[in-house]
Amino acid sequence: MKMIEIQSTVDQQGQLTIAAQLLRDMGLVSGDTVKLAYISDSTGSISNTFKEFILTSNGIAALEDDEEDELTLPHELLEAAQIPLDSDLEVVCAKGTVVIMEADLLDSLPDELRELFADLGINPDTVREVMRNGGFAHE
Repeated sequence: MKMIEIQSTVDQQGQLTIAAQLLRDMGLVSGDTVKLAYISDSTGSISNTFKEFILTSNGIAALEDDEEDELTLPHELLEAAQIPLDSDLEVVCAKGTVVIMEADLLDSLPDELRELFADLGINPDTVREVMRNGGFAHE
């Protein structure tokens, strides 16, 4: 998969035109519905903060799934290795070799931080969940 970037200019009438040939090259035909998505850092405005946008046929929800690098292993493979299906995995790469093994997310935390969580009475499973969710507890 690759990202293709094309630069264009807003014309005197304040319009942005995309050439018909470019649309055809993108696989779009007359009657296709497309969605325009952009980022606004203001809650009270719809201004395009970065002056960039994405044109997509399925909306940004479909793009969000593609952004994450995800490795899927067959359940049979995990079972043969006696790795529980809901385990976190660690991948170690060396020349000509990829090793996938069961991992504990807490192993990646400094000892001081693990001790602090224990002293505060925070359940290790809660810490793991927060780490899996990018720093947020599941609600």
